[in-house]
Amino acid sequence: MKNSSKLAIKDITLIAAFTTILFVQEQLLSFIPNVQLTVFLLVFYSKKLGLIKTLVITLVYVILDSLFMGGMNIYFTPVMLIGWLIIPITLCTIFKNVNSNIILSILGVIYSFIYSWLYIIPNVILFNIDWFAYFIADIAWEIVLAGSSFISILVLYNPMSKLY
Repeated sequence: MKNSSKLAIKDITLIAAFTTILFVQEQLLSFIPNVQLTVFLLVFYSKKLGLIKTLVITLVYVILDSLFMGGMNIYFTPVMLIGWLIIPITLCTIFKNVNSNIILSILGVIYSFIYSWLYIIPNVILFNIDWFAYFIADIAWEIVLAGSSFISILVLYNPMSKLY
């Protein structure tokens, strides 16, 4: 019983620390549009912490980010949550045996595009714009997010894996 209490405290501490890192890095990099380490960190957390802890981190992160940036918008918060939850869910299930930083980098690109494309839905609903026009206008920013995700996973995944 005593060991399980220490494990629970360790888990809560890790979740709090890793959620803080996830939130703070986004705020620190917010002056560069769509350049962030969010996809890398969610990939890393998924592979190192497993599904449940990463789901908790993701949920807390989305709530914090939504409160800080948008006041828990009913249209955008669920899209953000779905977009980020896809990463731990797929990496801890169908891609659980993938550990190559190259393949994870490619998956990071795919996750970035899926995350970006999910935002088409609330933007079309809220602003009554053509989905294709939104897609074309956003493609450059999607490429920036995909590129930063690819590079960060490719460069940082292996060294960070050695540390944790």
